[in-house]
Amino acid sequence: MEIKTLEVKNISHYERGSEETPCYNATVYINGKKAIEVGNDGHGGMDKQSQYDGFEHGIVQQANKWCINKFGKKSFTYQSDDEEKECFYDIDLEQYCHDELYKWLDTKLLKKDLKKKWLFVEDGHLMGYKRKGTDEEFKEFFEKNHPKEKCLNFLPFDDALKLFKECA
Repeated sequence: MEIKTLEVKNISHYERGSEETPCYNATVYINGKKAIEVGNDGHGGMDKQSQYDGFEHGIVQQANKWCINKFGKKSFTYQSDDEEKECFYDIDLEQYCHDELYKWLDTKLLKKDLKKKWLFVEDGHLMGYKRKGTDEEFKEFFEKNHPKEKCLNFLPFDDALKLFKECA
């Protein structure tokens, strides 16, 4: 089977169950069809990945290969013996699902915060004012008091999300 698209949907996150790893469940759709159920019980360890009936045997392995080929590697740095080192890892199906989970959580939080506050970034820190008045009234106030800053409420959502993730 050729994988053309892979999407993570139906995400459920259980914050209280998340200890060492995120406690969640989600469904992976391949080419628009329900293919793999993924989840983690939150106590450490790898995700459970179970294919749905109707998909050929080995679809989980195919999805892993597809993710690695499409998304490549990520890296992080860490300190060891007073030396900064870099570690690389593949973005496999599990890592991709976790990335999508965190994107989903950040999106949910940002949407909630944008309803309650006027958010902006100042000196690399996320700041906010309680929402009062109209958009036009706040724009005038904001431009006068923060002429060099961008208000997340007035940016396209993807741009606001990027700034939010960088500064939150």
